[in-house]
Amino acid sequence: MRGRWTVQVAWVIAAVLACVFVTVAVVDAGTRRSPHPDAEEQEKVLTNPASSTGSCGVERWSVKTGTDADAGQIALQSTTSTTIASLAALPAPASLPPNNRIKPTETTVFQVHATLSEYKLEADSDYHLVIVDGASHMIAEIPDPACVGSTSPLLTSIQKARSEFDATYTPTGSFQTANVPVTVTGVGFFDFLHGQTGVAPNGIELHAVLDVQFGTGGGGCSPSQLLGNPGFETGSAAPWSATSGVISNTSAEPPRSGSWDAWLDGYGVTHTDTLAQAITLPTGCTTYQFSFWLHIDTAETTTSTAYDTLKIQVLNGSGSVLATLATYSNLNAAAGYSQHTFSLASYSGKAITLKFTGAEDSTLQTSFVIDDTGASVS
Repeated sequence: MRGRWTVQVAWVIAAVLACVFVTVAVVDAGTRRSPHPDAEEQEKVLTNPASSTGSCGVERWSVKTGTDADAGQIALQSTTSTTIASLAALPAPASLPPNNRIKPTETTVFQVHATLSEYKLEADSDYHLVIVDGASHMIAEIPDPACVGSTSPLLTSIQKARSEFDATYTPTGSFQTANVPVTVTGVGFFDFLHGQTGVAPNGIELHAVLDVQFGTGGGGCSPSQLLGNPGFETGSAAPWSATSGVISNTSAEPPRSGSWDAWLDGYGVTHTDTLAQAITLPTGCTTYQFSFWLHIDTAETTTSTAYDTLKIQVLNGSGSVLATLATYSNLNAAAGYSQHTFSLASYSGKAITLKFTGAEDSTLQTSFVIDDTGASVS
């Protein structure tokens, strides 16, 4: 009897302790920082004495720090240069899975040139950075390495980014103003909208930040491919903008590689299709190369008149044409794909849009099929 009573008492004590532990482990972040916390601090946190504030985050935390089920799919070997406006224009997902990524955005490493407006140490021990570019704004967050699992492929870069920020600023529990140029590199991430300071309309963030450079942004050229979804293999346009039906996987116009391509025109009636993407070219590089593979087939029989055309143009941020790089037509029809390359060196340091415009006349189709695009700097 005594042995059984002892076991029962032990189970009761264990249960009580477990309840106590759960009660103190997850706390209201709003009570940990200041009497008037911002909305970011209304999230729950998990006690971690090793972290900056004694707490780490909970909400989508594995995705934020690279310990989720899809962490191995993050394309860490490449960086996509973009703008805050382009990221903020991405459609917000209908739902946000707790342990999986929204592809391709949350498996892409983006680099943004912007202004660091303000920063703060949050209750979950993140450095909360508000970055702006004109009227566009978004959040970038550097987790505390103590809140990142040892298996995360992001851990080393997070440690580096945290050290880079600490070398220049000392975040506290209140927002501090910076207003300095900054280059931020980080993994795309969609957060829940709950009134966070600086949040983009669609909840897009760079989380986790993997590198942060102040002033000129590191003083050198990091080789990178700047176009997102360059082979259209996501099966949708983003971050390209395209007219309806352009992104295609039909066997009538097979891709050069993969399963998808961009098929402009081919209707045999008066019609215009467009395909465009905004990028920001860094400074300090030697090579700025824009390339794509193009296939043209046509029902036109003329050998002298360009009835249907494809223009490749460079636009500025206002949509004005800076240059027409090339014009192709039904006269260029040929079997297979051919590669075309152009230098973008004259646009170094500028935000531009690369645009394809296909226009057909009222009869006899011409198809302009694009695949395997690239905008590389080195």
